[in-house]
Parts: sequence; C-alpha cells; structure tokens
Amino acid sequence: MAHYTYKCVPVPTIVNTGQVGKDSHSAAVMTYEQIINKAASDGWELVQVDTITSVQNPGCLGGLFGKKSEEANFKLLIFKKHN
Repeated sequence: MAHYTYKCVPVPTIVNTGQVGKDSHSAAVMTYEQIINKAASDGWELVQVDTITSVQNPGCLGGLFGKKSEEANFKLLIFKKHN
C-alpha cells in the first residue's frame, strides 16, 4: 500500500505582480508555474487545485463601529510526495 505525505500551499487568487492588464495574467500564470516547479524539484507532485474562502470577523471594537466581515479567496495547491 502506497503512503504519501501531503502539502498544501495557499496562493492568493490575484497574484500581485505589479503589472496591469493583459501582461498581469501572464505574470500570474508564471508565478503559479514557479511555485509548482519548485515543489516538483523537491519531489512533490501537484494533485489538486482548490479555491477556498477565508472569513475574518471584526474584533469587538470593529463590530461596535459597524465593521463587516472580510473575505479573502485563495487557491490552494495540494501536493503529494511518496514516502
């Protein structure tokens, strides 16, 4: 029976590359590619990409002053490595 170790790497859905427009998409794809290739060179295999939403509720004072919950969307890259 095969045994694996798993690793999850959160990546913001919008990668801040400092570029705007069409070139920003290419830069974002290249950023993901670099993360995946770095993991692969360390023996990790990409098995899944998921989107997760993290919700942060305001603290006590923020709630008193009407601050709303904030959501952040992330891509979660899931890798596995054979033990």
